[in-house]
Amino acid sequence: MKSNVIKSVFIDELERNKRLVSRYEAEVEKLPKGSLFLRQIGNQRYYYLNYREGKKVVSKFLGKENSFDADKFQEQLERRKELNALLKRLRLERKDLEKELGK
Repeated sequence: MKSNVIKSVFIDELERNKRLVSRYEAEVEKLPKGSLFLRQIGNQRYYYLNYREGKKVVSKFLGKENSFDADKFQEQLERRKELNALLKRLRLERKDLEKELGK
């Protein structure tokens, strides 16, 4: 009897894990990736976003220093890092659950 109860708890936890992973992956896709850089060209300062596409590093212009909300953008980058860390832990948890369930 205990075995069936434990197995059903593991199954419920695995389903919860899958829901969270799909939700977090969808949110990560909406957030920017890379690093925010401030570059000075002449007397002006500009924000750029640097990220990788395969082996190539892409630098995307975002705007002038005084017209771009860098704090909000940096928060989005930090949120993406947090979600990726959560996803890593959830994937490890899923692997353990599947191992316990014999999948």
